[in-house]
Amino acid sequence: MADDLVDLERDPQGEPIFALPGRHITIGLLLSGSICAGLGVLVSSVLLPLFGLQVPDGTWLAAVMGASAALIGNLLGLAILWPSARRPASTWTSLWMAASGVRILATGGLAALLYFRSPGEPRVFVLVTGFTYLALLVVETAIIATVLGPVLGRMPLKASGNKNSPSAS
Repeated sequence: MADDLVDLERDPQGEPIFALPGRHITIGLLLSGSICAGLGVLVSSVLLPLFGLQVPDGTWLAAVMGASAALIGNLLGLAILWPSARRPASTWTSLWMAASGVRILATGGLAALLYFRSPGEPRVFVLVTGFTYLALLVVETAIIATVLGPVLGRMPLKASGNKNSPSAS
């Protein structure tokens, strides 16, 4: 997957030029968000009675709404990274920081709006939102690492900024 996204050319500063796998990230986020919503429904239906709590009507909907808030927030952050053109590594790091800021604001804002509208147990909404947010971040990072790992492995020591390399002496 990484080889077709990497351009062997370098920019004038020696940075690698590559494209992120936007389609893979989107599919990974959609699948992970759906799995987290299902796990939220399952776990809340099983764990609440174990702690002696009644499962109020609509708790499954609260879990789905929480996972949806995190998924929509992450997809809005991902929109910053599109179009997935070939760009230098420094450009991608700046864009990823901007995407992270949008992701945090969009997820937090949407979760705040939906919190008071979510039926059932509000703790389920909060826990599923947080768990889904973190799971989606891990999935996105893992997919991007599959591209960046080989790219960074091919960088010459001088371009990587390693001051302990023999060529830096």
